[in-house]
Formats: sequence, C-alpha cells, structure tokens
Amino acid sequence: MTVKGPQLTVTDFASTRGQARIAGSGEYNLEARSFQFNLHGTNFDLADVDLLGRSKIKITGKLDFAAQAFGTTIAPEVKADLHLRNVALNDQPEGDFLLNAVSRGPDVRLTGHSDFKDAELQIEGNVRLRDLWPAHIDLHFSHLDADPFLQSFLRRHVIDHSAVAGNLTIEGPLRDPQHLNIIGNLTELNAEAAKIRVHNQGPVRFTLSERAFKLDSFHVVGDNTDLSGSGSVQFSGDRALDFEARGNVDLKLLQSYDSDITSSGTLTGNGRVTGTLNAPLVKGKLEVQNGAISDINLPSALSDINGTLLFSQSQVTIESLNARVGGGTIAFTGRADIAGKLSSFELNARADSVRLRYPPGVSSTANAELNWSGSSSGSVLSGDVTVTKLGFTPGFDFAAYLERTAQVSSLPQTDPVLNKIRLDIHLTTTPELQMQTSVVRLQGSADLRVRGSAAKPILLGRADVFEGEAYFNGTKYRLERGGVSFTNPAVTTPFLDLEAVTRVRDYDVTLALTGDISKPNGLKVNYRSDPPLPTADIIGLLAFGQTTEESAQLQQANQSAFSQQASSAMLAAALNATLNNRAQRLFGNSRIKIDPQGLESETSTITQSGPAVTIEQQVKDNLTVSYTTDVSQTSQQVIRAEYNLSKNVSIVAIRDQNGVVSFDVKIRRRKR
Repeated sequence: MTVKGPQLTVTDFASTRGQARIAGSGEYNLEARSFQFNLHGTNFDLADVDLLGRSKIKITGKLDFAAQAFGTTIAPEVKADLHLRNVALNDQPEGDFLLNAVSRGPDVRLTGHSDFKDAELQIEGNVRLRDLWPAHIDLHFSHLDADPFLQSFLRRHVIDHSAVAGNLTIEGPLRDPQHLNIIGNLTELNAEAAKIRVHNQGPVRFTLSERAFKLDSFHVVGDNTDLSGSGSVQFSGDRALDFEARGNVDLKLLQSYDSDITSSGTLTGNGRVTGTLNAPLVKGKLEVQNGAISDINLPSALSDINGTLLFSQSQVTIESLNARVGGGTIAFTGRADIAGKLSSFELNARADSVRLRYPPGVSSTANAELNWSGSSSGSVLSGDVTVTKLGFTPGFDFAAYLERTAQVSSLPQTDPVLNKIRLDIHLTTTPELQMQTSVVRLQGSADLRVRGSAAKPILLGRADVFEGEAYFNGTKYRLERGGVSFTNPAVTTPFLDLEAVTRVRDYDVTLALTGDISKPNGLKVNYRSDPPLPTADIIGLLAFGQTTEESAQLQQANQSAFSQQASSAMLAAALNATLNNRAQRLFGNSRIKIDPQGLESETSTITQSGPAVTIEQQVKDNLTVSYTTDVSQTSQQVIRAEYNLSKNVSIVAIRDQNGVVSFDVKIRRRKR
C-alpha cells in the first residue's frame, strides 16, 4: 500500500482461509472521494453462506467471483460476475450457475442463467441495497429437478423423481426470507412415486406468503390416477383451512411411504377440509375398489378390498369394508373421531375361515370377531377367536417355540405404540381338534385367554389332549391323557401334564411327563410298567429292548455281545432319526424304524436271524399300515393294519412272518 498526496493505492492484496482465496488491487482519492477496486475470489464454500435463510433446502458447492467497483462514494457503481460451481440442492447435484450483478447507487440489477445438464434456469430482477434489501426477482425454468424442494416438505422417499417448468416471482426483503411472497405458475409438472407417473393438465397456480398459502387450481393425471382440487390455508390468526379435492388415486402410492408395503387398487372419492390446522373438519367420501395390500413383516396379505368410508366433520365412518385374507373373508366396520390430538376410534372385524401361517411352521384356520377401541393414549383389542384347523410343518419344535415365547414375554417392554394396546382375546378350538406333525398326532381342545399388551402378550388357560400318538426313536407311544396349562398372569409359563403308553416286548410302559417345559430342567419324567418293573429296568427296556437283569446276564455271558447290543441300539436311534426325516420329506407321514434285535409281532416272539426294518405309512387319519421285513431273510415279513373306528375302539389286522393272519379288537378306556 502506498500513499502519494491524496491518492491511496493498494496493489497485490491477497488473503486465504482454508481453500478459499481472495485477491485484489485498487486506489482511492481522498479529495475527490473517488475509487476504483478490482477483487477476485475462488473456492468459497456455499455451505458456509446462508443463501436461503431458514429454508430447509441445503445448498452445497463452490463460489468464484470477479468484481469491479468504481465511481464516488455518493454514486458508486459495481459490476460483479459470480460463478457457482458444482451446485447441489439437498445433496442432489444440479450443475453450474452464472450470475451477473450491476449496481447504480443502491439499486442492483441481477441476471443469470444455468449451465445444468438437462434443465434450464434464468433469473432477472432488481434489489435495493438498503434496509432489508427489498427485491423483485423473476425465475423462468424448464425441466428443473423439483425433488429437493418437495423433499423439504415431504418425506424423502415419497417422490422418486419430479421435474417442473414455469415461472416464479419472488417479492419482499431478501434479508428476511420469512416475509417473502412467492407467486407461482407451473406450466409443466411431472412426478413419479412408487413407479406411478403423473403430470398436470393445465397450469398449476399458487401464491405463498408469510400469512397464507393459496392454490388456485391443480389437475394431475397418470396411471389409474386423476386428481384435481384447490384451496387455501392461513398461517396466522386461527389458521383456517379450506381445501377441496376429487378424483381417484392408485393405491400403489402407499409403497412410497414404506418400502416394506406392496399395494394395488384404486381409491376414488371427493372431499373438503375446513376448520383450522389444529382442528380440521373433513367431509366427503372414499371408495376402495379391488385393493390389495401386504407387508413383509406381517404373515398374511389383504386382497379384493372393496368398501366405502364416510367423512363427516371430525368423524370417519367405515360404512362397509370387505376383503379376502388367507383363503377366507374379513369384514370391517367402525368409526374414528379425529378432532384434536386425542383421537378416539372403534374398529370391528369379523373373519370367516381365515388361514394364518404364524408362527413359522404353523398353519391355523379360524373364525374371529374382534374389537379394537380406544384413543391415541391407549386402546384395547378384545374378542373371540375359534380355531377350526391346525397344522404343523415337519420339524416344527413346539417346545422350542414355547420357550422363545416365554423368553420374549419376560423381556422389558420397549415399543411405546404396542405398549398402549391392551389385549383381552378369548381363544378356543372346535371340539376334538386334530393336530398333526411329523412325530405326533393329537386330538384335543383348548380354551385360552390372551392378556397383557401387544408388546408383551401373556397366555392363560389350558389346552387338553384327549388322545393321540407320538413317535420317539422309532417307538410309537399312545397319548392317553394330559395337556398344557398356563396359569402365571405375569409371564407365559407352559406347564405340561401328559401320560403316554407304549408296548415293548411283553411290557406295557407308561410315561408321565410333568413340569414347566420352557425351562431347561423343568420337565420331569416318571416311569411305570405292567408287569411292574423298577425304573432302571424300564429305562433299559426303552433304550435297549432289554431289562437290566437281562442285560447283566448277557454281559456276563459275552461282554462283546453286550457292547454290540448297546452300539446297535445307539446306531438304530441315529438311523431312525435320519431315515424318518428323509422319508417324511419324500412320502409325507411315513416312518422307518430299524430294530437290530430282529422281527417281532403280536403273534410271535423276536427272531434273532437279523435286523428288522419297519416302514409305516399313515394312509388316512384313521388308518395306519406298516410293513416289517428281516433284512437277512426277505421271506420273513410282517404286515400290520390298524383301523380306528373311534378314538376308543380300533381293529388290528396282522399277517405275521409265518403267514398267520389274526384280528384283534382294541378297546381303550381312559382312567379318571
């Protein structure tokens, strides 16, 4: 900097801050009060410049500029060229923008144009650099990406892509954006949401100010969509509302709110919203036609949804709403009051022959009448559910499921929404309901209550077993009586009380199982037999097909024979489990048993010529056929068929390895 008389001269001025740099030169005459300066700046970060005040739109990029200032302090003149590089709005890249500003005194003339890839934006306007910088700016644009502006007011993933063309006029103080007035005239509007494309028919005109928003008219059409309307909202005073709309909308739009949802169908209606922002009043009608909706987090989907919803003042009424779900039908009725923040509602549902595949591995068909009522502060889901059919996939572990349920029920409640939904559901089954898995077939009934909350449901009541069959290690057990009871009101605790009977050689063995099956060591087993045997002998009989005394005699006679006997028993257990699993996958309810001790039937004793293989097939619910053969002598075969006339009477036909055919009638009497 040099001073020569009244002349002040600055040369090669430079300053840096981070990546930004500013440089310049100039001179100033103290007597004439005249000046001339040149400034150049590069790499200024737009994120550090509050261009739009408190707007939700985030602007990023770089700013370069070149400015010339000359004249006198009374009549200054400025010429500036601004280059906005790599501009991005809400992280969406747009391109470059060039802006030119020329001032005469306090008035600045603005002109600018974009260098975007597919869009065009032009700016013309005037700004007075006094007070709050009052301005009048016109924007002309075409094919402009509107996503950043829409996403500032809507959820980010509602609009997949949008483009607009038209004009905007901005009037008001630039230094106080909240008081700006915007007048819009959109000649072209294209938007896509959930793969649904819509566009306008006719211009969309609106005005936005600090006090109100007014939409003169809009009409958009698209795939299965035709929507039009107008209205206004006041931002001051009582914040009055007055909007009306009519037309039809594709239900695929629901997918834009949640990616887990899949939906289709048409929503047709008309309505008007009045009142205030705090207490809107809605009047109109909505009709759902051929709708369908599913959520990957829910076990069933709704299809063929048809119905009518009526809006009157602050109440919504379901006049009729029917759908198909799980092969059955469901009908809804109800109403909801939406005045204020504390809305109340009542929803009724009647389901007929609805199949539900939940939890995984379980398929149930039920009829239900449910009622859900309450408010946003709390609600109750109550009603009656009657299970008419129940099935399980092969490999489903009911005990493991009950254990997981108990563990979940014992966890602290965390979901604030589900915590507010109380449960009071009466769950029953039809009399003598059939339940069948790969290893068990039961006949019984249940009478249960589901209490607690939706976040922590609790099961109370009892499920009784009238009769049934179970297979373990290739041995068939007949379930005589028992059930599972749930008595703990604080947490779901299944308590098993079951009695099973099987016949091994000349002994009828009874197992009594009692205890909490959700605990690792909660289940206890008691053994008894007829003729009576000690517990150790019964266990040996079940495990090796011999009593302890017989095993000891065999061990004394031939130690290696005993070891071979034990090894054969363990090998048979492994083979039975593996072969049964594969047979069930191939043939349905088939079972294969390998017995190393040989062939046995009701009409003969065991033959020790070689191991025996038994294949059993349940032909129908009341007919079971088994075929047994000696692997060393295929001529020795046993064929057995059992036909259940009722749950207490059955006929057994046997053709043994000697060709002898016999018939037995079995009558079972349940002990009280």
